[in-house]
Amino acid sequence: MLIEPDYRGHRIEVYADGLQGEWDAVVRIRRTLTDTPPHVERVTCRKPTAEDAERWAMIWARRWIDQRRKPPA
Repeated sequence: MLIEPDYRGHRIEVYADGLQGEWDAVVRIRRTLTDTPPHVERVTCRKPTAEDAERWAMIWARRWIDQRRKPPA
């Protein structure tokens, strides 16, 4: 399991999930200091190890946050 406690105001939790010898990951993204429910998504990456799947899912989660950030006013 990988955890990034504060990435641009979000907490990211990633854990690998094995399926038929290949690894995918489940990502939970939650805004810090709010009561909104987390965004949970399964990232299909089909990596050979759990560590690789978690690393790729963390990259995916950071990009997901970056794309949804509002530009400064």
